[in-house]
Amino acid sequence: MIPGMACGAVGTAAKMLGNLFNRHVLKKSDTTYVEIAAGLFMNKAEREKPVGRIVGFLADYALGAILGVPLVYVLKYTGKDHAFLKGLGYGHFAWVGMYGAVGRALGTSRGVFPLNADTNLSAYFNHSWYGIATALMAKSLADPSFFLDSRSSTEQKPHAQSDSASGPRR
Repeated sequence: MIPGMACGAVGTAAKMLGNLFNRHVLKKSDTTYVEIAAGLFMNKAEREKPVGRIVGFLADYALGAILGVPLVYVLKYTGKDHAFLKGLGYGHFAWVGMYGAVGRALGTSRGVFPLNADTNLSAYFNHSWYGIATALMAKSLADPSFFLDSRSSTEQKPHAQSDSASGPRR
């Protein structure tokens, strides 16, 4: 769980940097994830206060860290090969889950989650960065024995059988 949370926090940093770039440089996003996360807990006046922004920052990082745990387990049980693509897919899953299901259930009607196309497209790319960064961090940081390596397990089985069939070596 700890590696998953740490990797999810790194992925959240990548997502936030993309969000800030899209909002302040490209002018393609109307909001930040700090504002969205704060909006889940408080009204607009409260979330614009410094304490409200701290709550939003903590909430977004906590969610990102928690979402990193399942991704690390996906890599553990499917292997770390194609981590980039697995992370990209997981980022898309998180985007659909956060903006689709959770966003609709918790915030869209209260004006917490963004509705315009540019902001949502920006969120798609930012969540892609989240998944990619989380998966690549997990691949590079975790002990190799943690992951199932599909290539080595299939290669080892025939060798083990042929060794036992030939009898003991002297």
